[in-house]
Amino acid sequence: MRTSRNNRLFALPTSPPEILDLVGARYHLAGVFKHDFFAATCLYELVSEPTPDAIPKIVVKFGRSQEFMGLPCAWYAHFMQAHEKAIYHALAGVDGVPRWAGDIGKTAYAIEYIEAKPLDHLEKPPAGFFDQLMPLLEKIHARGVAYVDANKRSNILVTDAGKPYLIDFQISFRLRDDLPRPIRSIIARAFNYIIKRDVYHFLKHKRRLCPEELTTEEDALSRQRSGLHALHRKLTKPYRTLRRKFLHKQQKSGLLTSPTEKLETHHQPEKATWRDEKKLS
Repeated sequence: MRTSRNNRLFALPTSPPEILDLVGARYHLAGVFKHDFFAATCLYELVSEPTPDAIPKIVVKFGRSQEFMGLPCAWYAHFMQAHEKAIYHALAGVDGVPRWAGDIGKTAYAIEYIEAKPLDHLEKPPAGFFDQLMPLLEKIHARGVAYVDANKRSNILVTDAGKPYLIDFQISFRLRDDLPRPIRSIIARAFNYIIKRDVYHFLKHKRRLCPEELTTEEDALSRQRSGLHALHRKLTKPYRTLRRKFLHKQQKSGLLTSPTEKLETHHQPEKATWRDEKKLS
């Protein structure tokens, strides 16, 4: 009977470094928000004497460094690091997007930590929250970035004052200015389609969480699923179901144990989709 833990389903085979240095400042590992197949997202706190540019708390995303089924994966982590770096630089100065803090090696990076709770941790956000969130989305779109991952409430942060922040631009789409005009024109069509999907998802969250604040026009937009959207749901639903059942079986047998489990004090509602048998039926 197999008793070894299935660490291959996690980005890192062991815990991330206890201490790391970034732009002349030293940080200590304070916790792990999330550790999945693609990345380990961790909280680090400043322990050295602060410099003028030092950020007191940073979130470090370590991309997958270990192989999977004999195939190297570090190249993908490096690619995603470069991709998100370009996105954060494109959005620099947008109020509601954390500051980029720096590269850490070739497969990890750091951003500013925001004192806030993910939207999926709240039964209901403060009144007027979505009226602040939509202008933030418009600013991001104006910088040539389509968010893409708007369906995930865990990527929408809510501060105690009710201010929105957006994080995790891993699959965001950037309309680059340096592309040849014919190619950029074609890509712009895809970009315009995606930003409409961003609006749809954000208004869908508003309809479900704050229906009393929804206007008639917003209600209509929040129900406009496109044909491609419906096709995507149809194609990915079987995969999600099989994935959740597999993870549940691994977790129930004791094989699926994260290398950072003792550091993962952050509530992760998305894990309930495969840990809870009722939600698998």
